[in-house]
Amino acid sequence: MAIRHYIRDDEANISVKVDGVSYGNGDSWVTLSGGKLSAAGFKTRPGGMGHEVEVGGPATRSDVTVTTQADDIIAGQHAKLESLIGRGSAQVAVQFLYIDRSKRAAKFTVKGRLKEASLPDSNGAQPNVGMYTIVVSCDELAA
Repeated sequence: MAIRHYIRDDEANISVKVDGVSYGNGDSWVTLSGGKLSAAGFKTRPGGMGHEVEVGGPATRSDVTVTTQADDIIAGQHAKLESLIGRGSAQVAVQFLYIDRSKRAAKFTVKGRLKEASLPDSNGAQPNVGMYTIVVSCDELAA
């Protein structure tokens, strides 16, 4: 029986490229959400009162949101990223890792257009690390 190695949430290296240029500070981006592929689907009832039949429908991939800790490097990249919103060709790649940080076979990449790039909000009453966020409007097919 094969040993299972479950993937923890933190066992991933996330990278971002826009127009072929890597963004971030060289470390992995911290969070990724979205990018799920789903079909719109359509149901019909043959004969008006027949049992529902699912006939399928076109697939769409949801937007991907990635964040990283805001620092001087990403703040310096912000103006360029903002200039590419709505037109920059974006790619987000995830390489899953083992606990020792070696690469697993499992990985995926999504691509699309840069939709948003935003500096962190500010709150003088909280000492939390600000997070830089980008959103990619994904193509249906993964890269």
